[in-house]
Amino acid sequence: MEDSEQLRRRIRELEIELEDAKNLSGARERLLVANIQELNESYNALRNKVREIRDRDKRIHDITDMLTRANRLSALGELAASIAHEIKNPLIAIQGFARRIAHARQYEKAEVHAKFIESEAERLSTVLTKLLDFSRVSEPKRERLDVNRLVEDTALFLEHHLTRFKKVDFRIEKDETLAAACGDRVHVQQSLVNLVMNAAQAMPEGGPLLVTTGRRDDVYAFIAVADKGTGIRKEDMAKIFESFFTTKREGEGTGLGLSLVKRLVEANGGKVEVESRFGEGSTFTLLLPFDQTGSAD
Repeated sequence: MEDSEQLRRRIRELEIELEDAKNLSGARERLLVANIQELNESYNALRNKVREIRDRDKRIHDITDMLTRANRLSALGELAASIAHEIKNPLIAIQGFARRIAHARQYEKAEVHAKFIESEAERLSTVLTKLLDFSRVSEPKRERLDVNRLVEDTALFLEHHLTRFKKVDFRIEKDETLAAACGDRVHVQQSLVNLVMNAAQAMPEGGPLLVTTGRRDDVYAFIAVADKGTGIRKEDMAKIFESFFTTKREGEGTGLGLSLVKRLVEANGGKVEVESRFGEGSTFTLLLPFDQTGSAD
């Protein structure tokens, strides 16, 4: 009897445990269903939010494209106006002197007018050449550059051009330990020539024109061109690299030189920096990344 009673109690305990297990399983199932439903709702909400973000990004992209096109059109308009101004003045002068030649009765006067026409035509040719150089910057050739030798070669090329600046004292100071840089030799030389000629023109009364080479933070090799010329006004500093902006007198500059320098150097992975004080002079610095392979040319 005792065994029978224990067996019944055990069966009852098992029945209770089974019932508890069923209740727990049902609770877990209901919790699982609730969690799945909550996850579905979260997923749908997230999917709707992603759709909203994509729609907003598309609208932003469309607006950005519209602004970009508008800015390009605006820039083209400004560029066209500047080109028209730069070309119009020499053409007017050429037309005027051509009419004077037609009515000139003395050979000497006609000769003077012809020289003026030649001068204005040369000015017009310079503007167009600068414009073409600016518009067709070629893809840079990645080559190792011996910066010091490049500066020396460029100085030899500039010797003749600098002879018309009688009192300009042109000097070079090199870092003889400078490692090779990476860039397009023609692009860098073209940029350096522009900076040196600008520096010479900034000193009509003469003065020191110093070109130095060195390193910047073990990342860049630099070529700095320093003059003691007229300098740049603070209000003009933000505009000096804009196309057709120039502080030179009319007829002395196209306003494309510095803009071209910036484009050329940046196309080669470098930078252009400038420091200037009005009335004291300027220093323009070309920063060229160091090369990592091979030997310098």
